[in-house]
Amino acid sequence: MERSDWMWKAFLPEGSEFRPTPRRCELFVGSANISGLNFPATLVFVGGFDSLQDRQRKYYDWLKESSKEAYLVEYPQAIHTFYGFPELPEASQLITEVRDFIQKQCK
Repeated sequence: MERSDWMWKAFLPEGSEFRPTPRRCELFVGSANISGLNFPATLVFVGGFDSLQDRQRKYYDWLKESSKEAYLVEYPQAIHTFYGFPELPEASQLITEVRDFIQKQCK
């Protein structure tokens, strides 16, 4: 929690309320009922060294529990926002995964 709090404080304007609350992060908390919504297929990426990986998996699980089409792609050696570093092999793998996913959804 301490590490997460530091990250929120570091990237938001000074004085911002940084701690996520169920109201602010309702989708991630999974408290909203979306079973009746026409929700698009979703691709969720998780890096093995991402401090938010538990939340990302929870989001994926919530989609599946809501009977939504969701796919989980895990990169065990990846860090948070790894896709922003083109020199990492996982970044180009993600681009390929996204391309393939979009092509599949457009068929």
